[in-house]
Amino acid sequence: MSRISRALVLVGVCLLLVAGCSSAPGGQSGSTASGIGDLPTFLPSASANVVAHGSADSPAMSYAGSPVVVQLATGHVTVDVQGPAFPPDTKLGADQVVCTFTITLRDSDTTVPLAAAQFDVLDHLGGVHPVALAPSTTVPAQVEPHRTVTFELAATLPSGEGLLRYHPAAGAVVAAWDYVAETD
Repeated sequence: MSRISRALVLVGVCLLLVAGCSSAPGGQSGSTASGIGDLPTFLPSASANVVAHGSADSPAMSYAGSPVVVQLATGHVTVDVQGPAFPPDTKLGADQVVCTFTITLRDSDTTVPLAAAQFDVLDHLGGVHPVALAPSTTVPAQVEPHRTVTFELAATLPSGEGLLRYHPAAGAVVAAWDYVAETD
């Protein structure tokens, strides 16, 4: 066998080995977790359509766009958080970020008192930051049953992760939404 023939055979064997190693068993395409095994069962699936429930006794942990049904002393209300959104002139890699969160309260079966002071942020370093109504935003003093109220809250926060927390009664956090405020 000539030197060229041996090189071609070697290349062919290598190609067969690479092709065999890259395909999933049984000719099926790999799952999203291929290469690292199955995802842990305690993680929620992306297709799960479950709404979290929170109360003073058992606060809910959620993320932006995933509503939480909050149990209050007199009834319940669904709270949804979107954001944070950043101003268009936010610099890349900024240490502090102006964050705006859009809050919606809906589907209540009771009158729900409402104030910006019922929300705050716990940052990744353990610091607690107050939030305020975004400029030109107003909210009623309460949400009437079966009404929807949407408003914006803003704060300048350290870059990184944090939790926007809702505590309708003094001190008792009933729900928190995880967020990331990074501009890189």
